[in-house]
Amino acid sequence: MEAQVKELKAAFPSTLSSGRVLHTLAVKANPLSKTIQKARQLGLGAECASIAEVSQALRNGIHPQDVIYDSPAKTLGEIRHALGLGVLINLDNSSEIQKARDALETLKKEGKSPENPRIGIRINPQMEPGTIAVTSTSTKTSKFGIATEDMDSVIELYKAHPFLNALHVHTGSQGCPMELSARGIARAVSIARKVNNGAKKQIEHLDIGGGVPADYGSDGKTGGGELFRFEDYRKAIDQFAPGIWDEGFSIYTEMGRSLTSKMGWTASRVEAVKESGGRRIAICHVGADLFVRTAYQPQNWPHRISVFSSEGNPKEAPFLHQDIAGPLCFSGDLIATKRSLPRIDEGDIIVVHDTGAYTYSMFSRYNSRLAPSVYGYYGLEGHEDISFELVKAAETVEQVVKFWD
Repeated sequence: MEAQVKELKAAFPSTLSSGRVLHTLAVKANPLSKTIQKARQLGLGAECASIAEVSQALRNGIHPQDVIYDSPAKTLGEIRHALGLGVLINLDNSSEIQKARDALETLKKEGKSPENPRIGIRINPQMEPGTIAVTSTSTKTSKFGIATEDMDSVIELYKAHPFLNALHVHTGSQGCPMELSARGIARAVSIARKVNNGAKKQIEHLDIGGGVPADYGSDGKTGGGELFRFEDYRKAIDQFAPGIWDEGFSIYTEMGRSLTSKMGWTASRVEAVKESGGRRIAICHVGADLFVRTAYQPQNWPHRISVFSSEGNPKEAPFLHQDIAGPLCFSGDLIATKRSLPRIDEGDIIVVHDTGAYTYSMFSRYNSRLAPSVYGYYGLEGHEDISFELVKAAETVEQVVKFWD
């Protein structure tokens, strides 16, 4: 994560003539307290997809000025609460714009008007989808944001609501070419320029979302995967939205898997191995509960998998085509199908790589499985002097049962 944040910051301007550049961690990718605390130490803010994520960011030391509140379904109470906190709020639809207006009027009557509130609209630039439809968030019929097919109507929203001083766009992430995201940003910049084409600059804050995929095909060092660099993303933005850094905006980014996917891996003991229909199937303790996307869309979300003996030694030949199944009462509970791997035996350890994003945060309660423990470790690669720290203890049966009360 440290290396990725360093690369991100090196690719973008550190300061602007007017305004600032703030990179934020998409909390939904990895909401663990230790991750957010590390993000704060590295100078990141937090992008939050719910009011609970806002609270999680604040309780872990992120300053309200460095928090972004996104969600397509905000209540009036949540918007009012966010205004009181002083976070940047991206409104998703016309209903939320009215709620924000009502909340501001009520707060003013109560003598509690927020100081310099930051409130914007999320637009949908209505681009073509990437290779993964469910992570393409700015298609013609996307549920996110206000459609820009009639750009003049978006501009009129700003004129009719002078409290709006921010604009947000997020085209997608995994499966979306960086050029596609850059073109979405260009659409947002075009709208901001037209809104600001007057005596008073109304839009001061420009949230350009995420847009950098993660490489799940390799370790990022030895090749074999598709390499994504923040530097290339910056070049794409400069190509399609030239001058963006000189417009006087404060600019925000929202990065998730591109920062955290490679900092995590998941290990499970193989509890049993069976043969069925000529297929060798290894049963382990992780499956669709932790790898929801992999189970339902394996073609889009494959993870690299390594096999180790019970003593922790890497296993090699012979290679066989095998399935790896999880513990759930669900036939689709598979994290690998017909995968060529060293022969897996009972008691072996499988390691699933690149699990630092959108795994633990998507944990399923189905079958009342216990969420596993999480450990952090520190040390130089190739050195034996490594220290471990418990980040989150495994759930107990009592805690899970209590969830259903």
